[in-house]
Amino acid sequence: MRVISIKISGTLLIASAILMLPLSTAVAEDQTVNRMIASQCAQCHGTNGYARGSYPDLGGDEAKDLADHLYDMKGEDRPSDIMDHQALGYTDDQIRRIAQYYSTLPENGGD
Repeated sequence: MRVISIKISGTLLIASAILMLPLSTAVAEDQTVNRMIASQCAQCHGTNGYARGSYPDLGGDEAKDLADHLYDMKGEDRPSDIMDHQALGYTDDQIRRIAQYYSTLPENGGD
């Protein structure tokens, strides 16, 4: 059995990595992906972030505030309500994406 070895210069490797950065960042911040992750929230908070009834509106809120609320809910020692349980099911990255998505929506739900 023959092993083929290819030598790549350090400069070429670094240049390749730098060229990949914008692509990976664009994929990581894809609003379509963020919207899909946030879709379960729409059941109560509305597809446009503007809830009907007693649920809080999320559209237009600061991403940091939304994420902080979800992290707090996720960190509850004894989950007591539905949102505590919902937050437990999300990774930190998914929470960040949900918060980012709702922060880009208009405050009044587009009405």
